[in-house]
Amino acid sequence: MTLRKQLWFAIAIIMLLALLISIVVSTLSAQNYLAQQLLTKNIDNAASLALSLSQLPKDETTVELQIASQFDTGHYQRIRLMDPTGELMIERHNPAPPEGVPDWFVEHLAFDVRPGFAQVSDGWSSFGTLIIESQTNYAYEALWEGTLQLAAIFAGSLLIIGIIGSLLLGWLIRPLHRVIKQAEAISERRFITTAEPHTREFRALVRAMNQLSDHVRTMLQEESARLERLENRLQHDHVTGLLSREAFLAHFRATLENRHGSSGGGFAVLRISELAKLNQTLGHEGLDQLLARIAGVAGRQANQTSHGAAGRLNGSDIAIFGDGIGDTRRFAESLLHALRTELSAPEVPQSLALRIAATPFHPNNTTAEVLSRADQALARAELEPGDSVVEQPPAVVPYSSQHEWRTAITEALDTHGIQLARFPVIDADHELMHHEAPMRLVLDGESRPAGYFMPWAVRLDLIRQLDDTVVDVALEQIARSRDRLAINLSVESLRNTDFRQRLESRLTAASEEAGHLWLEFPARGALAHPAELRDLCRIARDTGCVVGLEHAGPEAFRSHDLTAFGLHFVKLQASLVQGVHRSTETQALIRGLCTLAHSIGILVIAEGCDRADDVETLLDLGIDGVTGRSVITPDA
Repeated sequence: MTLRKQLWFAIAIIMLLALLISIVVSTLSAQNYLAQQLLTKNIDNAASLALSLSQLPKDETTVELQIASQFDTGHYQRIRLMDPTGELMIERHNPAPPEGVPDWFVEHLAFDVRPGFAQVSDGWSSFGTLIIESQTNYAYEALWEGTLQLAAIFAGSLLIIGIIGSLLLGWLIRPLHRVIKQAEAISERRFITTAEPHTREFRALVRAMNQLSDHVRTMLQEESARLERLENRLQHDHVTGLLSREAFLAHFRATLENRHGSSGGGFAVLRISELAKLNQTLGHEGLDQLLARIAGVAGRQANQTSHGAAGRLNGSDIAIFGDGIGDTRRFAESLLHALRTELSAPEVPQSLALRIAATPFHPNNTTAEVLSRADQALARAELEPGDSVVEQPPAVVPYSSQHEWRTAITEALDTHGIQLARFPVIDADHELMHHEAPMRLVLDGESRPAGYFMPWAVRLDLIRQLDDTVVDVALEQIARSRDRLAINLSVESLRNTDFRQRLESRLTAASEEAGHLWLEFPARGALAHPAELRDLCRIARDTGCVVGLEHAGPEAFRSHDLTAFGLHFVKLQASLVQGVHRSTETQALIRGLCTLAHSIGILVIAEGCDRADDVETLLDLGIDGVTGRSVITPDA
């Protein structure tokens, strides 16, 4: 029950008690007053009528007419004349009850008024005794009318006081509403603070809630900073800040092996020629600064791509890859231009030569194949003087033009060519959490993974149509099987307001199915649009579905305040979890990430678990769920 309703009840009870007490006191007081007036009237009327009768002839007719006349013209309940022996001589009686007065009222407030007595004389002798009882109906009616008026006054007062009280209460408890919103935000893993009100009690409550929110946020920030230091020591080169060779190749290998289907992209290797001479020219510290500047440009270029990364392969080689890069040579040339812009300062030696080898990659490639092509291109690049960019010939694509791609994708949409694969995700008890359901598109009669067509779907602005269809297909399958399905949606759809509105309408209309639907967005792209991600999490709260991030690395925890969104889960990228059973430092990092996520109510799921050793280690570290080639359904 709301506080406003409780106030209304309290006011009503108080007013009813006041009304009851007032009615009792007022009615009893009025009854006592009226009883005194009736007694006085009885006595006076008895004496007056007795005097009149004493002066009249004492024949029966005359006396009876006089008494009847008095009874008819006055307000009497009973008039009796008794002879000296006590026998009844004449009686007039009006038994009619009061009009419009409930019987229970008359019964509980019955008047106990003594009748008026007077002696009627006949000369010097007694003729009889006159007894008069005045009519009480008018008194009952007056009491009842007064009670009704008093009740009406109190009812009106109750209404007015209740309205005024509600308005005052609404003004007074505004800080309480903010505290409720703050508590709800904390329950949704969003730690916010509110302004302190002027009311002393509310001010103490709001201050305590703000302190709790700040304490949790500070704790999470400290834990995040600790994990950042651990992650930097474990996976990053200490000079450039880029990924180490092992971490970079693991990241690239996980992208190629992504069973959801990598969208393909470009791979580039930057070689800084004659590093030993540069060390002699600039000195150790100067060379480190130069390498850091070059690495900064490479890192920024990688961050502009989907799922991209940059790493230092050895002393002179820096590698970059990015998903969704269509023109690999243009990507390499833009990297060279950005480097030369950054290195245009006078302290940079003129002899510095940058050689870039670029090659495209596709989901069916292996890491060794891509590195081999990059090495071949790099060898050719070193034969050219000064800066150079060399690209290996691109792979053959299934369609030769945008029109053919648009026709193929549109035809698949029109012919219900969208399919959902199924990969199990199990929890720590080896029970099924949900199925990952990546999109497949039927092209040329074959079911193709997302990496086969996704770059063209984005380029042709068909990605939102694909995502719309994927949502519909997932809801249809959930309605049939009641399975929990996790579908992958694009950042382009996340950013689109119309798509989010359509999604909310569909999930609202299918409320039962929405409770079994998990929505996943790429971590890097989604966190780059916090307002849109926050709105989508609101939709999830309203409709009952689940929202999380996939392909998340430690930077997702470090660079963004995950408490501000209300996410339900985060899936760690495969490059972070593969081989975890062999590395105590990686175990410490993952354990810290789990602790950080669990403290704000977020589940942590590991992707790309291809070895049973890794699965058991991850579950021991606190991972909530795992998925990969080594994971099978519990009943399989």
